[in-house]
Amino acid sequence: LSPHIAKTKRTTSQPKASTISPHLLFTTQLLIESKLMMTYSISKPFAIGALFLALSASSEAFSHSSSLRLSATHRLKSDLMYCKNSLIDVKNINPALNSTESAHSKTNKVTSPKKDTHLVKIDFKKDLSKQLDVAMPYYSLENENAIVDGTTGECRGIICTVKREAPIGRETGEISFFEFLRAAGLISSSALILAKPFKKRHHTPAENYSVDVNPAHENWLRAEISSIVGGESFLDNASDPVFLMMCNSVSKRSATFSGALKTKDTVWHITGNAFVISAPLFKRKFPPPSTPTRSTSTNPYKNLSSKLQQIREYSSPDKDWVCLEGTLPPITSDDCSGHFYDNPCLPHSVMIFHSCDLLGMAIEKLTGVNIPFKKSESGQDSGLELMSFDCTPQNFHFPNTFGLKFQAKVYCSSGEMGKSESTYVVEFSSVQDVTELVCFKATGCFVLTPPLSPDRVLIDSNATATATVAFM
Repeated sequence: LSPHIAKTKRTTSQPKASTISPHLLFTTQLLIESKLMMTYSISKPFAIGALFLALSASSEAFSHSSSLRLSATHRLKSDLMYCKNSLIDVKNINPALNSTESAHSKTNKVTSPKKDTHLVKIDFKKDLSKQLDVAMPYYSLENENAIVDGTTGECRGIICTVKREAPIGRETGEISFFEFLRAAGLISSSALILAKPFKKRHHTPAENYSVDVNPAHENWLRAEISSIVGGESFLDNASDPVFLMMCNSVSKRSATFSGALKTKDTVWHITGNAFVISAPLFKRKFPPPSTPTRSTSTNPYKNLSSKLQQIREYSSPDKDWVCLEGTLPPITSDDCSGHFYDNPCLPHSVMIFHSCDLLGMAIEKLTGVNIPFKKSESGQDSGLELMSFDCTPQNFHFPNTFGLKFQAKVYCSSGEMGKSESTYVVEFSSVQDVTELVCFKATGCFVLTPPLSPDRVLIDSNATATATVAFM
């Protein structure tokens, strides 16, 4: 070799001691990033291929003056970050796979155990009374069972039977709307308390809810119950209406729920949202009476009656709609025994009871059909059956304060007015007298049912008398 060529070769092949080859820098960086890529489950062949390309490329391609190095590095980092963001889920990653070894080299798959849901017997006094905001005699649930996830141990809901003790009023069927809402409030509160165990008492008033009564909901109910070990046996062996309530979500401030109650002929389905309020906060917002009140031995809910006074009627000139107003006199603590635990408050379900009573009177005025108030279902009188209902509770009503004004505006929506199976849409409201504070507003749809035939009444009575129950 000529001296010039040899000198040039030595000069270019011996870099300064203080200068590190850009080629070596990038190769080292690529090695680190390749290892990171393998850590995030990017296949080894891809990393090895990238390393081979880097080693075989010319040094000029990665010189400081070349934009190829910067763009390639930026693109490689972007691809790596994309893989990290899109493929890695820290919460769901299996610990057995969270290692530097590639997931593709795993030969044994890790499978989670099969989940099962079963029933666990619970008791109001032992398991619920210290956390719920209600007490006896308002509490009306029986044969309560928590629905427990066999894998996590979490409570998903509650299944129970419902005790019926209040008058049916101007309705017809196996259970009144009052009894349904009373049980719905109790079972949803119990499900929320068990789903997120609280150390202290909490109030769970409804924010809003919707009810739909339709036999077709039995498919949903059966599907939910069939996934519970012992659920179908519980449903089939019960003589009283069975209520299933699932807690969909619960936090420190709110919760959502959905459930269904099955009678012999139909299914009542309910969905709604509830507030979650600690007892100390509720007490600051609504101070209890200075004289402590406790639940009495009397049960005012067994003796609910038509108490509305000062009934007023309004209607259109052609009377295609009728509006009735009635006033409930100021209540006492005895009228709301057990609701709440130590701070008496008129239950929302009782407000609905009086609203349905007023509705029966309004449909009488509209159609001329006699819809009497009755203690129990005899099948010998016309009555109302709920089809759907949407409600937004807004304020509480406390004893020894004011009267409560109810309003029901109704019109015939389908069928021949006054005839069997004709349907009626109603707008409900309840407002405190004097203060005009709104307690709730709602809309509903009811169907007018005719008296049952004597043979049907006899069959139903015999079936009720001979019904038996067998629980696990």
